[in-house]
Amino acid sequence: MELLTGKRFLALRCAVVIGAGIALGLSLPQEVVLRVLRVWWIALILAALSIIPAILLSERFLYLILLFLAVSYGRVSLPSSVTGDLYDMPLKIEGQLAGKTGSYSILNIEEPQAFKGRKVLIYLTRDEELGTSFNIQGRLLALAFPRNPGVPNRNQRLEREGVIGRISADHVQVTSPPQGIRAWLNKTRKSLIRRNKELFGEEAALYTAILLGERSEVGKDLHLDMKRTGTLHLLAVSGLHVGVLVGFLFLLLRLFRTPRWLMLPLLALMLCFYIALVGPRASIIRASVMSLAVAAGFVFQRKVLPLNSLAVAALVLLLVRPVDILSIGFQLSFAAAFGIILAAAGTRQMLTRKRIKGKIPSWLVKWIILPLALSISATLFTMPFLAANFHRITLGPLLANLPVIPLVSLILPLGLVALLLSLIWLPLGQILGFVVFGLAWLVEKLLQLLPGSLIPSGTWPIGLVIGIFVAVLILHTERTRPKRFVYALGILLIGANLAIWPWAMKPRRPELTLLDTYHGNVAVLRSNGRTVLLNPGSRAEPTVSDFLDSRGIRRIDWVLCLSDKAGDLSGLDSLKSRFEIGEIGSVLKDEATTTLPHSGRLTLPSCTITYDLAMRKLPYYSIKTSRKRVVFTSESHRMDEKADVNVLLNRYIKPEETEGRLISKTRLKVGESEVIREQGGTMIEL
Repeated sequence: MELLTGKRFLALRCAVVIGAGIALGLSLPQEVVLRVLRVWWIALILAALSIIPAILLSERFLYLILLFLAVSYGRVSLPSSVTGDLYDMPLKIEGQLAGKTGSYSILNIEEPQAFKGRKVLIYLTRDEELGTSFNIQGRLLALAFPRNPGVPNRNQRLEREGVIGRISADHVQVTSPPQGIRAWLNKTRKSLIRRNKELFGEEAALYTAILLGERSEVGKDLHLDMKRTGTLHLLAVSGLHVGVLVGFLFLLLRLFRTPRWLMLPLLALMLCFYIALVGPRASIIRASVMSLAVAAGFVFQRKVLPLNSLAVAALVLLLVRPVDILSIGFQLSFAAAFGIILAAAGTRQMLTRKRIKGKIPSWLVKWIILPLALSISATLFTMPFLAANFHRITLGPLLANLPVIPLVSLILPLGLVALLLSLIWLPLGQILGFVVFGLAWLVEKLLQLLPGSLIPSGTWPIGLVIGIFVAVLILHTERTRPKRFVYALGILLIGANLAIWPWAMKPRRPELTLLDTYHGNVAVLRSNGRTVLLNPGSRAEPTVSDFLDSRGIRRIDWVLCLSDKAGDLSGLDSLKSRFEIGEIGSVLKDEATTTLPHSGRLTLPSCTITYDLAMRKLPYYSIKTSRKRVVFTSESHRMDEKADVNVLLNRYIKPEETEGRLISKTRLKVGESEVIREQGGTMIEL
């Protein structure tokens, strides 16, 4: 088998083995680690023992050495956990601003020495430049971002990246502004953003996002349209942007008659500057390494294997930041690139067959067939990871990429030319800026008109996704050997059936999702294609809308405000602006809603909701279907032993008791009712 024995796929095999080992080392649960003592040194011992069969039997056993070394490297790369007694204690921290995540800023800790090299989150009241140094006094709190089904675990991702918690600051002092190269990069970035506004007017925000990945100025409507049509990748600097940039730089170097031997180091230097300006993301590093591999092939007049270039890019990233392999950005970037490589090779092979060669016009191949094949392949190859992480897929890119990607491929270099011309004479750059403005405006209008929606896909196990990709890889490498091709195709079809049919044949029962939120007790009930939202949450609470977006929900048939606190219901206005809402019922007097009594019963097609806010005779509220009864109550009220599930509301739980936001399930002493403390999102099938 060529994939396993061919020398030309050596880099690819090493990347697959090392990636699998690092992922295994990072994914091992803590209890498994404690059970088998220290995984990293056990993996090191196994790697050492693998040297014996590699020497005596076959060099192929070297892959065992790589696997075990990668497991230990992945495990060691994880930062050690912080002891619980340090949380909620006064702490003085000196650190440097390294980036942002949501509304929080990320600080690299310099003092105290025990935390040096680790990171901490802090909420700053104003924007500060990267590289700014701070002196902070406050309490260290554990990471407690909401965790809900279908939404990636933000706490786990931050912990793997070395974030020890968040600071509740009593005193924040800026000790020094950015210094050296960081200050120059910040100044250059600001100058570019300011000049974009002068050149491109109202479309400057879109061009800045395309060029620098800066999304803060992009409007909410455009962001939602791009999310719906699956074109958000255009705002994340990736292979498309780097490819266009490298092509533009290559033309400039050829224009100035740069010697062939000098092109590669100049391209590498310019790409390093671009990475430093934008930020070292997985997608841009992957694209830069692959682009430099292609440039090296041109300089040294050697044939470049795209799959090997992709493998080298993966190895570079994994050796520098092993934790990236578990990030959705890394997975989507490499899956899309893998799909594009296979689609390009397959399309080229199909068009060179005797029956087809020369019969299809070249313009049709260049502008229709090849872009369509690449769009379909990239969409299909990213779909399994979307299903595994978000349980939702979108077919929007199949159509949206065809007109939008060529337009963006024109906008980016034309904007760069306009920026260069503006350095000579500003009006000269503004003339070309009108063209860029028109193209960007056309992109926005197309995204508004193009169809697209999020489709429920069920949960795909990540192991199954990896198996499907391995089968596709074997299909590609063995396409000239019919027998092995059939075997690989059989594996792929079996894997696809294991993923699709259990989901397709599963009976659709009502689902109740208890959302992990900062304010109020929010739940989402879905049945018979209808959605009922029990309490909309606070105005400052993005969790509710994020969860509804992840489920592809655009219409809420009923919003029941079963709370007598206005603060817990203040998010209703923001939901109205983003979702189509049918009927609204509230126990508070509000002209915009149907006023409900403080106790009563609501009969819906799929269930009956009984509520009593005063809790004189009944719990807070309960949901009953033909199969199950879920009761929402407080710790101060007697729990219902006849209910299938009792949910303890955080209404009467003190804030310090919910700091960890963990799901806690126990059994009542009398009866078989399950008790869930509402400290983490969970889904109940009714």
